[in-house]
Amino acid sequence: MVTWAPQNKVTEVGEIENDECEAVVKVLPLRCWLDQKAIRFATTFFRPDNSKEITLPNGLHAVPPPKVRLFRFKPFRLKVDYKPEKVNHQALRDGQIVELINFSPLHGMILTLQQVDVLDSIGFGEVVSVLTKSWIGDICSTQITKFLTNARPFEPITTIAGGVTDMVVLPWEAIQNGDSLRRSLRLGAKSFARAVTYETLTISSGIAEFMATTTALGAGSRPMLPSRPEGTPRGMTDTAPHAIDSIARGFQEANFKLVIIPYREYQRNGTTGALKSVLKGIPVALAAPTSGAAEALSFALLGARNQFRPDIRKEEEVNQRGLRLE
Repeated sequence: MVTWAPQNKVTEVGEIENDECEAVVKVLPLRCWLDQKAIRFATTFFRPDNSKEITLPNGLHAVPPPKVRLFRFKPFRLKVDYKPEKVNHQALRDGQIVELINFSPLHGMILTLQQVDVLDSIGFGEVVSVLTKSWIGDICSTQITKFLTNARPFEPITTIAGGVTDMVVLPWEAIQNGDSLRRSLRLGAKSFARAVTYETLTISSGIAEFMATTTALGAGSRPMLPSRPEGTPRGMTDTAPHAIDSIARGFQEANFKLVIIPYREYQRNGTTGALKSVLKGIPVALAAPTSGAAEALSFALLGARNQFRPDIRKEEEVNQRGLRLE
């Protein structure tokens, strides 16, 4: 960025003259984890009409924002995970297509943001507003399909379809280029198997975690499952302590409902009270070991996925470090 002061630092009416600047920004590919609150804050904060008039005492003058003669943002790539909260249906009915992204979380979506030139603007708030508007317009017109293919419900289909495509495209390219057909078939099959394995582990882990959380709702006020470790498991070995703890916690809860509570009720109210507490505790006693086993399976599958795809694990570790710093 190059900034210089104007020739006349004070205007004819006695006010401070705006500085003038030009800027060219080039960034490396970025990895972002966003949620709807962050997007809402950014669009509100950098809105051009968001500024307020400030009244100063006589003789004092506010420093005006700079005059940006040229602000050029070079094209760059962005890999995004996005977590929505709710959809503004009224805005969607009014034609704001961007609201479609709030229907489902996005994972690993890669966008290419084109070069934007902002000319003759006042202040960087206006610059950011123009940049955001230009990028959103370009994304909606040329890359809107990525929001569908990277949405959670369709992501497994997209990933596996990519593996199937490799099984067809790689041998065809080998035939066209005179390369080894056997090698290309092997690479295509490996790509397909890799995609299927990754999605199987990811989906199975998610389903098991959902089962564990759902069945744990019958625990009442007592926590049925242990909290997951803060760190991301690097492999199956790292998941063993939590998996064993989850299974043990499930059987402990069942023992508490079927043995300890009935024994206490027997001491207080005799056989009738003990029998009632046993009948009351049977649903929880059945759900607790199931929930513990499901949580153990979910975490073990997560470790297996991270061992199979260390690149995904490294991204999640970086994300967790950022959250802990906040």
